[in-house]
Amino acid sequence: MENKLNIIKDKKDIEIQCTQEKIINITGMIGSGKSTKANSYRNDEHYLVISLDCLYRGQDKENMNEETRKINEILKQKFPNQDNEQYFKQYYEEIIRYINTSQRDVTWVLEGQQIYRYLNWSDMKGKLIIKRTGLLKCWKRSIVRHIKKKRLLLKQHQITKKQYYQNTWYWIKRRTKQLKYYKDFKRFLAEIPEEVSKEGRK
Repeated sequence: MENKLNIIKDKKDIEIQCTQEKIINITGMIGSGKSTKANSYRNDEHYLVISLDCLYRGQDKENMNEETRKINEILKQKFPNQDNEQYFKQYYEEIIRYINTSQRDVTWVLEGQQIYRYLNWSDMKGKLIIKRTGLLKCWKRSIVRHIKKKRLLLKQHQITKKQYYQNTWYWIKRRTKQLKYYKDFKRFLAEIPEEVSKEGRK
């Protein structure tokens, strides 16, 4: 099946126009290049990027923007005591509702692994872009990226060597454990009809 992700080799991104809304959804494994793809839109005034990690447990603070803060407040009020993972589909529906009532004349870019983990391709609004970077490259990229950040903190004397090595080892174990999400990614890809994904690979 052409939809699948390769362990070693990169495969061509799949792009599917699900509906006509001015929304781009970018998803893929951790380290697949989702953020790099999303960043290509950040300096263009015709696009507005929302990192789903900003909404999901408040991660990715560096990419928090004003619209993301507004969406975050709505989600907190609407789902004050609900688990993010279990209710992510409702989160997405609320985000789409916010976008559709917004006065901003932009194309919205939603980026995050949560899309493939908790949604189906048929849930998507707008265009869906699926990054199919090789699994081992994803794993290596995510670890190297983290190590570079911690190395900078070490150089700036914001953390000790002991903290650097402890954190690096923790991150390697965490990212290795998160390879289990590959099952979710396979499930997400498998649910896309072959004729739809074939058109999206052109």
